[in-house]
Amino acid sequence: MRMVSRNRKPYFLKALLLAFVSCASISCGVKQVVVPSNKIVGNPADNLRYDYAGTFNQEDLQFLKDTFRWTQDVLVINYNLSDDNCTIPYNKPTDPKTRYDRARNYWDSFYSDIDLMGAKVVHVEASERYAKAFGSYSNGYYWDEKGFLLDHFFNNARECENVLVVNKEGKFYQENRSYSQQQVAFYIAKLKSQLPEDLLQN
Repeated sequence: MRMVSRNRKPYFLKALLLAFVSCASISCGVKQVVVPSNKIVGNPADNLRYDYAGTFNQEDLQFLKDTFRWTQDVLVINYNLSDDNCTIPYNKPTDPKTRYDRARNYWDSFYSDIDLMGAKVVHVEASERYAKAFGSYSNGYYWDEKGFLLDHFFNNARECENVLVVNKEGKFYQENRSYSQQQVAFYIAKLKSQLPEDLLQN
């Protein structure tokens, strides 16, 4: 018959407690649980739709930096054609403040759901009337006063809202029609991944 010492139980409990405390302090090799973000995160390995991609020359790149006071790794330009140039007519209010409020209600939500990875987002209006009014409501709105963006970047735009995403080396992706949050997230992630490590902002 096997004899069990009466003194063994306390030592066993002490050892178990010591193992538990040690495990808690070093996590016992178990990975910490990270709560995932609810943002739409771009994957550079994806292959989402775009109309144009390439690299801008230094003159065009400098224009973007100067015009939008852009110093971040990536710039996102949401470009709105004038009502006369939209190939697909939208039922938009003509009163500037009503139109601005409706635009903000849509675009603020659109971009807040995306992991922008530090990118700067600007909104550009081709229409003088709306650009001047919107610019007085928010410093995130610009007017394409001399049509430079329209002539150089959006001359083949198909619809009212278009997007151009560019990194500080001049590489870009562009969609000249309605676009999705997934596309913007992909463009940003792809363009960030193409920047050398020494140029990336922390």
